[in-house]
Amino acid sequence: MRKRHWKNRKNRKCPDCSRVIYYTRKDSFDRAVGNNSVCKSCAQTDRKVTMETIEKMKQPKTVEHKRKISYGVQKWWDDKRELDWQRLDPNN
Repeated sequence: MRKRHWKNRKNRKCPDCSRVIYYTRKDSFDRAVGNNSVCKSCAQTDRKVTMETIEKMKQPKTVEHKRKISYGVQKWWDDKRELDWQRLDPNN
């Protein structure tokens, strides 16, 4: 059985802001060191969305777009229903 406690917990500094990042699992620590990952706050500040994109997301969906979404959902359910019927059919 695997141990749940990791005696020598590893901490490291964020490469951008030098804030200490605490790890409770060794595999997470090893992956973060290998990828040179940053802390959550630095990762969030790197996400930049332009004002144009924000305005585009605020716009309501067009009727054509709603129809495509509806068609896709309906097709998914039809495929799922057909697959369930194939599983229940003893002739196959």
